[in-house]
Amino acid sequence: MDMKKTAIAVVAGYVLQMGGSYLLHSVILMNSYMATAELWRSEDAMGHRMWVMLVAQFIFVLGAVLVYQRGVERKSPVGQGIRFGILLAMVSVVPGSLINYVTIPVPHRLAIHWIVGEGVQCVLLGLLTALICQPKNSAS
Repeated sequence: MDMKKTAIAVVAGYVLQMGGSYLLHSVILMNSYMATAELWRSEDAMGHRMWVMLVAQFIFVLGAVLVYQRGVERKSPVGQGIRFGILLAMVSVVPGSLINYVTIPVPHRLAIHWIVGEGVQCVLLGLLTALICQPKNSAS
């Protein structure tokens, strides 16, 4: 395992995840969250716990990069990255969003937006990781 590529992939992936999460949750879905404000903590209460979100995103990206590196093949990184991102969404975003839909009284459209938006983030993370962690002598 190339530690330099691992570190670069983790840092780049973390930036991608944080930027994508901000765009999705603080911009695109903000009206949906405001319409269901009674379900969520106040902004102040969330702000005090933001460090937990930062750590959680880091753990997710680190785990994703390490899992990818264990299973990477000497094939095109684009195909591998898309496939990995879809699988990543299937084991994280989809079940998490569906569980939240069952346990929190959110509209079904919000759960669908979580699945689609965060699913796209997973595919982008998979692609980014694959492109950075591509083994030498891989098919292009």
